[in-house]
Amino acid sequence: MAILNLFSGEHTLISVDEIAPALSMSAASAYRYASELTEAGLLARSTGRFRLGPKIIELEYLIRCYDPIISVAQDLMTGLSELTGSDVLLCNFYENTIVNVSHVRGPTLLDITYTKGLPMPLFRGSQAHVLLAHLDRRKLRRLFDAGMADPATAADVRAIGAEWPAFLATLKRIREQGHYISRGELDTRICGIAAPVFGENGDIVSSIVVASDMHSPPRMSEHSMVQMLTHTARELSQRLQQPRPAPARSRSASA
Repeated sequence: MAILNLFSGEHTLISVDEIAPALSMSAASAYRYASELTEAGLLARSTGRFRLGPKIIELEYLIRCYDPIISVAQDLMTGLSELTGSDVLLCNFYENTIVNVSHVRGPTLLDITYTKGLPMPLFRGSQAHVLLAHLDRRKLRRLFDAGMADPATAADVRAIGAEWPAFLATLKRIREQGHYISRGELDTRICGIAAPVFGENGDIVSSIVVASDMHSPPRMSEHSMVQMLTHTARELSQRLQQPRPAPARSRSASA
């Protein structure tokens, strides 16, 4: 898994000579691990180096088609995009990582950096603020402490609150408000409005976001956009909290 984490937009091909020093292992060990990943389909050989393999594409297809959150959100996202004339994104929370997992484009091409599949900053942007605002306090404290200790994220944490009480108070206001609006926090021209989505246990699982160009005339008022977004988020939450039918049994299994 550490080898897979070496891949990025800037590093789509990786050699054994790059793997070994990056992970503090011998070239022989790096080659053995890369070969095992290749046999599993997670990597593929390419002119003496390795690239992501076909199994990654298969898994992405399964997530796109059958993920319980994405599958029930698509029609709601499409409808929200058509009504607001904006991009609509669905952002899922995975332990300590947040990532947009679905993106419906509006009529205007927006230059959005953190589109589908790219991990996002944990303490910056509308998605992050809404997700953090609804976390369990103990988990939130761990994230706060880790963020303050990391030079790469400390400034983003302080922008929410330089001390734990201030950090907590800011997120409490967001939670009570029911949405968060970011203006240029991730991309200079983009305004993002996010609202929370809750799963079957009432826990925060996602945020749904309307993104628009701050320098273009909006189709509707910001207040109206917030109302439509929060309504969509509530409807999506209700769908996720409904009992799911059990998978159909095959004839051979029931025979």
